Amino acid sequence: MSIQNAVMNGGFETGTFSPWVGVNASVTSQFSHSGFFSARFLGGTVTSYIAQFVPARAGEGSEFLVSLAREGFLPAPSVTIQVTYFDSQFNFLEYGLFAIVPSSRIPAAENGTWLEVYQTTSPAPPGTTQAFILINNIPQAGTASVLVDDVALLSVEGGGGPTGATGATGP
Repeated sequence: MSIQNAVMNGGFETGTFSPWVGVNASVTSQFSHSGFFSARFLGGTVTSYIAQFVPARAGEGSEFLVSLAREGFLPAPSVTIQVTYFDSQFNFLEYGLFAIVPSSRIPAAENGTWLEVYQTTSPAPPGTTQAFILINNIPQAGTASVLVDDVALLSVEGGGGPTGATGATGP
């Protein structure tokens, strides 16, 4: 049995976004939760996001993880996290996760603290071949840039096998 992470470059350790798509976001080496890099979402009145398609299988549920912090001491904007399921023709099937991280929960990176978010997705519906991960801020004037690091979508590969024979009853 092994744990598989479907996300590619979730720690941005290549120093680039690829294969992520990012808008109003950049990779920075100024702050990181682990490693050397993280993604920075512009704060203020712009929507910033990163997104990536990853492989998924019908019936499979996953654990979603991400680390968040804010840059500076202005309040952070709220952040939304979505995992949506699609078939091989990119037809939307259903949501696997929709979560909002309130602005008050996101700490300042300058203090060396990050919020580690753990969420469980619903099982993927029949026909699922891929999942779309979207992380974005909710625009609000006077808010700080948000830092994103260590994104993962974890699933377990390989089960324990068939159940063995029942043993003798104990004393």
